[in-house]
Amino acid sequence: MKKTFKKRNPLSGLTFVLILLLSGFTNFNGLAQEKVTGTVSDKEGNPIPGVTVFQKGTQNGNSSDFDGNYSLELTVGQKVLIFSYLGYKTVEIPVSNRKVIDVTLSEEAESLGEIVVVGYGTKKKESVVAAITQMKGKDLVERALGTPNLEQALQGNLPGVTTIQGSGVPGEDNIRIFIRGRSSWNGNGDPLVLVDGVKRSMNDIDMNDVENISVLKDASATAVFGVEGANGVILITTKRGQTGKAELSLSVNTTVKMVSQLPQKLDSYNALLQANSAILRGMAQAPNTWNNFTPLDIIDRYRNPSSLQESYIYPNVNWEDELLKDFAQDHRFNLSVRGGNKKAKYFGSLAYQTVEDIFDGGRYDSGRGYLGEYRYDRFNFRSNIDFNITNTTELSVNLAGFYGVRENPGSLGNVTNGLYLIAPSLYTPVYPDGLYGQPFSYFNVYNNPFVTLAGSGFNTFRQFQVNTDFILKQNLDFITEGLSFKGRFSLDNSQRTIQSLNDSGVIYRVYDGDDEVLLIPDSNTLFGYVQSPWTLGNEQAQNGQRRRQMVYDFSLNYNKSFADKHNVTGLFLFRRQELATGSAFPRYREDWVGRLTYDYDSRYFLDVNGAYNGSEKFGPGLRFELFPSVALGWTVSNESFMEKADWVNLLKFRGSYGIVGDDNFTGRWRYISQWGSSGDSGYLVPSDYQGNSPYTFYREDVVGNPDLQWESSTKYNIGAEFKLFNGLLTGEVDYFAEDRDNIVIIGDDIQTLPDFFGATPPDINQGIVEIRGYEIVLGSSYSFDNDLTLFGDFNFTQAIDKVIRRDDPALRADHLNDAGFNIGQGSTAIPSGILTSWDDIYSSTPLNQNQNTVRPGYYGLVDFDGDGIYNSELDNAPFGYPNQPQRTWGLTLGAQYKGFSLSAQLYGTQNASRLFSNQTFSNSTPLIFQQDLDYWTVDTPNNTDTQPSFGVPGATNPRDNWLDASLTRLRTVSLSYDIPREICEKLGLKKLQLFANGNNLFLWSNMPDDREFNTSGTAQSRGDYPTLKRFNFGFNMNF
Repeated sequence: MKKTFKKRNPLSGLTFVLILLLSGFTNFNGLAQEKVTGTVSDKEGNPIPGVTVFQKGTQNGNSSDFDGNYSLELTVGQKVLIFSYLGYKTVEIPVSNRKVIDVTLSEEAESLGEIVVVGYGTKKKESVVAAITQMKGKDLVERALGTPNLEQALQGNLPGVTTIQGSGVPGEDNIRIFIRGRSSWNGNGDPLVLVDGVKRSMNDIDMNDVENISVLKDASATAVFGVEGANGVILITTKRGQTGKAELSLSVNTTVKMVSQLPQKLDSYNALLQANSAILRGMAQAPNTWNNFTPLDIIDRYRNPSSLQESYIYPNVNWEDELLKDFAQDHRFNLSVRGGNKKAKYFGSLAYQTVEDIFDGGRYDSGRGYLGEYRYDRFNFRSNIDFNITNTTELSVNLAGFYGVRENPGSLGNVTNGLYLIAPSLYTPVYPDGLYGQPFSYFNVYNNPFVTLAGSGFNTFRQFQVNTDFILKQNLDFITEGLSFKGRFSLDNSQRTIQSLNDSGVIYRVYDGDDEVLLIPDSNTLFGYVQSPWTLGNEQAQNGQRRRQMVYDFSLNYNKSFADKHNVTGLFLFRRQELATGSAFPRYREDWVGRLTYDYDSRYFLDVNGAYNGSEKFGPGLRFELFPSVALGWTVSNESFMEKADWVNLLKFRGSYGIVGDDNFTGRWRYISQWGSSGDSGYLVPSDYQGNSPYTFYREDVVGNPDLQWESSTKYNIGAEFKLFNGLLTGEVDYFAEDRDNIVIIGDDIQTLPDFFGATPPDINQGIVEIRGYEIVLGSSYSFDNDLTLFGDFNFTQAIDKVIRRDDPALRADHLNDAGFNIGQGSTAIPSGILTSWDDIYSSTPLNQNQNTVRPGYYGLVDFDGDGIYNSELDNAPFGYPNQPQRTWGLTLGAQYKGFSLSAQLYGTQNASRLFSNQTFSNSTPLIFQQDLDYWTVDTPNNTDTQPSFGVPGATNPRDNWLDASLTRLRTVSLSYDIPREICEKLGLKKLQLFANGNNLFLWSNMPDDREFNTSGTAQSRGDYPTLKRFNFGFNMNF
């Protein structure tokens, strides 16, 4: 059956089609006219230029301009805008008929964003398979801006990096840094520090200029730096210009600081009572100490003097109150500008920092017209400019440096005597008539600290440094796509001068009992003595403090993707360094570096690195060596079988293996034998000293080792990274190992050579050390709908070294050798328990020395080698741990809410020892500290220490000087508030942030003071400049 159709008017159909078309065009035109504008900014209210703005589901897009403004006309499709920018979370926002949409972008959950700074370049974090830790400069500033230098700011903030402080002297480098332990006894184990690609100090960089800090820890990461990176590498990248209008930034802060912790002395009264008790206990062994016994009625005068005059004769001086200010203030200012366009980008900064002295040298007016104090003032400047000469050529010019002025009033040891060595009863510091106190007779070894501070002049050190970099980058796509060239020339110059203000001739008042004696420098003018005017010496350049460094390198870089899955990068670099200090011959270093990386579909990764290094320290045939490394990675979370595991955002496994060399040992040209003459020639007639030979005789002065070669370090690393529940939990776990061999043993340290060799033996490659350890890094962040964000991170590192072989005699007992123990581990006698009676003494191990001084309350000693007698050379055994901590950890907790940010950080170290020479009753002075009071007596049988001896030879406790250096400190508490954007605009500002933080606020430790290592042997016995706690207040302003 056919279907029939009614006949229709064709004209009416045509009319209907035209109506539909016109309607469609009308709708299209109406939609095309729908325009959305707005501003894109970050959480701090700063505009973000270059943000990509797309209409979802279309190719319609635009980007924000210099001020973060954007404009986009919508087309047919979804009315949803997508905002994306590298390092920030991508945001989708429905238009919902709005004409103006302002957007605030948040940074990615990973604290480091997407880009990681590696050796001679950058990589996407997802493709990094080496062990690298990174931190943004602004995050470091928020946590540690009150600290005086960048080295101190690193403590507790970077996993795998151990930072310990030995002193707080303004303007001096008193920090030691270890990355994953210490594997050689040569040098201090310091890592290589590169600032903008060149080996430079981080001490004199203003923290506000730092953009990023990367720490390279395994062989894969450090191999491209060759031998200089054997102990790890710290890469510091300073800020550079960015496209946009010029933005001025001002950072101002004031720091209020005070002493963290010092040994607590007993006052004169109690100290003299303790001295009498110690004298009585040792009377049988040292009867002459009775001369130092103080009658009780005399002791009472120190506590209750009957007159002002008597208080001077019997003083009770709190040296800590006398010498130290209640607080001191530091100030820091940084003014910077940042901006640029398509042709040039620039960053410039000027900074000023002043660090005041905590010692109160001006407490007593000496009338000499000057104030000696440990003070440091520094002016920094920096200019980083990038010129786009053509579309494919970029020239970068960096100019940076500083001018520092440091004042140093004589011997620091003389000043710290007041804190560590001078008893409260010894003398009055300064009398009302301006005369200085001084101990009587043999006590004059304890010089008056106020004479050093205000009566002996001071030295002024002025240092000026200029660093310059010229970097040329050329795109070579015309040769092959992905190829580029980079060339660098860097020249650094620094010089330090010294100028001395010389002064002397003060008058001392001393008391011999009740008799007053004046010590006047010029005995010929006893009644008319006038102190001579001080003199100011000429400013002179210090030869050993003139430094010149030249670095130039050339590199070819290749970066290409094939078929959207195969990503290949390559690097070939040649670098030459020349360094000269003072009038010494320049030192040369040459490196040839290669790197090849492959990434398949962001799942499988391969890195191959190699460095061919040359060093002047080795002879022909051994001067150059190749040090390779390889690393593999697998991102499991990108596999298809993980698609349904939505809660696993990232799961990556990585491993590396490599060999790194090291030439960081004392001396140059130790491979060459050196000859010298003995001055006068030999005698022809031995009995006639005038009968010299006319010939000059030469001898082998230094015996060289032509086979001297590189120390070689084999490093392994296995790690895993994960990110779960959209960043709610992130973490990294690493196991690492290092086997270093051919460690150089300096000739002076060789023990196995027979005496008849007749000269200092040559250096040899013989040592072997291993390190085993692991790192754990955990982080968490969660944002609530009410703008509250909670975050926290935890890191733990353990790195334990062990000497496998050193120059130990073959037949010596194991406990006397270095092998089997840690580098720098000390040895002591082994205490067997406190001898509580004479019966204990008669049954104790006899001593080969000072047996007659053994008494009740003394520790008995173990005869470790079993020969029936204690001998310190044979029976002392390793004790404690090395100075550098084997375990470090850090915990940071914080919250952010509507412009407020609050965080707190705990930092701790374990398995560390520190040698502290206890000066209790030293030189028969009544000096004793609170930590010495827990000693055994018949009335206190549970106490574990021994009473310090007064004038009796022989230590009562063999481990009294060894301290457990483990500690936990409240490292930082920080609070900041971002003023709302509306208020800032009314003030004509783009941003205003107020902040307050504290550093090193509380310390939990068994140490008497807050020093983690001794900067010198003097500091071990006489103390050092105190470390400080700081309270910091300031603001950051952009306009």
